[in-house]
Amino acid sequence: MLFIPRVTLPVKIAIIVLVVLGLIFAGAGVILRAVDYGPAQPVPFSHRIHAGTKDISCFFCHQYATVSANAGIPSVEKCLLCHNVIVPRWRPVEKIHEYAQRNEPIPWVRVNRMPEFTHFSHQAHLARGFDCSRCHGNVKEMDRIRPVYKFDMKFCVNCHWENNFSTNCYICHW
Repeated sequence: MLFIPRVTLPVKIAIIVLVVLGLIFAGAGVILRAVDYGPAQPVPFSHRIHAGTKDISCFFCHQYATVSANAGIPSVEKCLLCHNVIVPRWRPVEKIHEYAQRNEPIPWVRVNRMPEFTHFSHQAHLARGFDCSRCHGNVKEMDRIRPVYKFDMKFCVNCHWENNFSTNCYICHW
């Protein structure tokens, strides 16, 4: 005959609590692993703080977006316009000062990329009134930037159709 020990109420409660906590932590682990934070950068930079909390315009750091095909990335000097005064002794900001002392650019890791056979112009899209978040997502809520959309032909053609713009191949492929 099989012996089944009697389990007291406190032991039953403890077992239930442990099982529930195990399920919660297992679920949280799956959720956290599913989040794509984008590539690590040489200097931790939070768009949530800069573009969100501080409400700094995209064009302050990406100054070429309105006049060029390439939006540009912030230079060491651009960062130090603020960070010579604002939290200059914080370790991530000290890294910016170290790049400046070595007269080196910050080797930012590119996050979004268009296929090489495509010619894309931020300037043309901004001139037609598109907000940066249309393609880059809500960066004001991102600490580390990650690609939100796959920049492929389907994404672009759908946007052109939705906005009654030409889908002539030579607009993007020349």
